[in-house]
Amino acid sequence: STMTVYARVARTAGRTAARAQRRQMGGSHAPAPEWTGIDKVVRGYFPEDYQLAGAILSGYGVLILGAVIKSKIGGKAPEPEPAAPAAAPAASSGDLPSIESPEFETFIESADDAAIMKWVESASN
Repeated sequence: STMTVYARVARTAGRTAARAQRRQMGGSHAPAPEWTGIDKVVRGYFPEDYQLAGAILSGYGVLILGAVIKSKIGGKAPEPEPAAPAAAPAASSGDLPSIESPEFETFIESADDAAIMKWVESASN
C-alpha cells in the first residue's frame, strides 16, 4: 500500500545519505609530507599549520610594533627651511604688480579706481 511505498523510499534515501556521508566524512589518510630545506627546520619548531600561521602573524606584529615604537622615540625629522622666494622685478609706474608680489598691497591701497579697473580687466583676460 501507500504506507509501504513511503517507508521503502525513506529507507532507501536514508541508506543513500549514509553511504554518501561516509564517503564525504572519510577524511584524508595521506602520510605526512616530507619537509626539506628551510621547511624542515621551521616545521621542527612549529609542526602544525596553526602554529606556523601564529608564528608568522606574530612576526609581522613584532615588526609593526617595532616601527611604531621607533617612530615615537625618534621624534620627527627637522623640517627643512623653505627657500626664500625669488625677488619679483620692481613694477614701474605703468606696470601692474602681480598678486604674489609685495608691491600688490601698496598698489591696492594707493591706486585710484581707474588703475584698479585696469588691473581687473587685465586679470580677466
